[in-house]
Amino acid sequence: MKLLHLLLATLTLGPVLLWLLAIVLALFLGGPMGCEIHEGFANPCTILGLDLSETAYSLGMFAAWGSLLVAPVVLIAGALWLVLILISALLWVLRRRQGTS
Repeated sequence: MKLLHLLLATLTLGPVLLWLLAIVLALFLGGPMGCEIHEGFANPCTILGLDLSETAYSLGMFAAWGSLLVAPVVLIAGALWLVLILISALLWVLRRRQGTS
């Protein structure tokens, strides 16, 4: 049961954290680092001699459209996790009642 809770928690929270990380990184590259990021195409983005243009473009696309990709997984896993929590709570209450009778 604990493994199932862990799996559903990971499927619920993991994609959201990855999406938020992509947003933060895209904002960092686009702001202080001076890279131009938009949905049209990859613009040159050189930092410390490394060409990060494709990475910046991918981060920007995932930051902008990632919610559409992660929403189905997060909503389904979150709903299943909620059902599992409710079932666990119900079983706990039933065990407590049987122990006091």
